[in-house]
Amino acid sequence: MRWVRWCIVIFLGIAGSAEGQSAAAGLYVEGNQLYRAGDFSSARLRYEAAVRTGIRDPRLLYNLANATYKTGELGLAIVLYERALHLAPRDEDILANLRFLRRLKQDRDPEPASGLGGFIERVYLWPTSDELAVGWLLSLLGLFGSAGWRRWRQMPVLHTGVAVGLLLCLSIGGFALSRSQRDGRVEVVVTHAEGIARSGPDAQQTEVFVIHEGTKLVVERSEGDWYLARLPSGLGGWLPASVLTEI
Repeated sequence: MRWVRWCIVIFLGIAGSAEGQSAAAGLYVEGNQLYRAGDFSSARLRYEAAVRTGIRDPRLLYNLANATYKTGELGLAIVLYERALHLAPRDEDILANLRFLRRLKQDRDPEPASGLGGFIERVYLWPTSDELAVGWLLSLLGLFGSAGWRRWRQMPVLHTGVAVGLLLCLSIGGFALSRSQRDGRVEVVVTHAEGIARSGPDAQQTEVFVIHEGTKLVVERSEGDWYLARLPSGLGGWLPASVLTEI
């Protein structure tokens, strides 16, 4: 029914024309119905068509990732879950499915850090870039509010408040800059059965290592149709772009 489609449009937060919103909502509904019926290939086609309308919604990407995995493409499913995670960093369903698929792939990921190092890493990764930006803005407003107090020169406690505000502002700003640089990295996933990393951007160069479908790397630079990419372990090599998909 038409009202159901419009409710889903609002729920998804789709941007664009009314016609595009209605079409995308219809595709999303059809995809869900086909998925529940076990027709994963057709469901995937509907979700992909909805994505092409310009939707940026983690639930749509999550459903598309589910259908993609069901049709046998583990690497591409991981890419789609990662894209959904960028939009909803703390979504437990996305995180759970990502953990599940990572256990299925051939190459093992490094064990997460434990103890104090692991705690610091989790704290570092917990806030989103948007939350850090809001925190920095609030600390900046607090700093100016303290500094603008009419009698702050006669009140030592406000000297302390300004100093604390400045320290907080600089700390959050530095933290946000560090995270923005990290979040701005180009990450790729192997979406073919395997990829052969070489010592240079040419198929005749020496083989360095072999990686398999689903493995994630960070791109350092590109040359032609080749990427110089690095594993979390630090090992790097040149891989053909044809075996990789950008997150």
